[in-house]
Amino acid sequence: MLRQRIITGLILAPLVLSALLWMPSQPLAFLLAVFAMIGAWEWASMVLQKTSAKIAFVALCVGFMAFAYYWLTAEHYQLLMLLMSIYWVFALVLLSFYEPGWLGSPILRSFLKQSGYFIIVSGWLALIMLHKVEASLLLYFFLLIWVADIAAYFAGKRFGRNKLAAELSPGKTREGVLGALIGTSVFAVLAAQWFEYNAITAVYFVLLSVFSALISVVGDLFESLLKRNAGVKDSGSIFPGHGGVLDRIDSLLAAAPGFVLGLTWL
Repeated sequence: MLRQRIITGLILAPLVLSALLWMPSQPLAFLLAVFAMIGAWEWASMVLQKTSAKIAFVALCVGFMAFAYYWLTAEHYQLLMLLMSIYWVFALVLLSFYEPGWLGSPILRSFLKQSGYFIIVSGWLALIMLHKVEASLLLYFFLLIWVADIAAYFAGKRFGRNKLAAELSPGKTREGVLGALIGTSVFAVLAAQWFEYNAITAVYFVLLSVFSALISVVGDLFESLLKRNAGVKDSGSIFPGHGGVLDRIDSLLAAAPGFVLGLTWL
């Protein structure tokens, strides 16, 4: 599995990084929308039974993305990012009280279904907003989340002893999260020097990056809840060794709104 993950990553990474750096915002928005649509289908497949309902779910996501992209103003964007940042803090509290008895509950299924619209659309929009600010910042954000994921994986493998959320994701450990936070801290310090931020701005930038890495873990756990409720291991199988699109973008979708909001305050 690790070998498959590495091979797939080595193939995908250059393609993704090239698109983030050199594609204009509008074509990139369309490309990311395609991945968001695939992710929406995977989400719908885990919360809905009928094919028609799944198609309607994806269609609504597309409609919301088009509405947000063409008709909302910058003030609306910032309000949406604020609301989604609050939502992910709520999700953190919710997951901390998780009990296996929730699985199969109609209330949980309805909550997960409705959450899908907001998570997918707001995450996609945040990435587009970030690219419009500066392509290199979007590149940095992707690398930041990847560093967090890789650091968590290897720190968990080497030092993992205490489960983070055993009922939700048995493979995740507190040591892994600590490794992710340390890894992203180092990466953020180096990036702050690259962007030539002054001392105060650099400290804020590093703290924002570490917070984003923490929220990315919440996004990962939230998808674990989604998959556990559906009784599946992966959201899909499009990427060998990595699972589906949602398995690759869950952390990005969760962390992007808060990161963009934090940058507006920077």
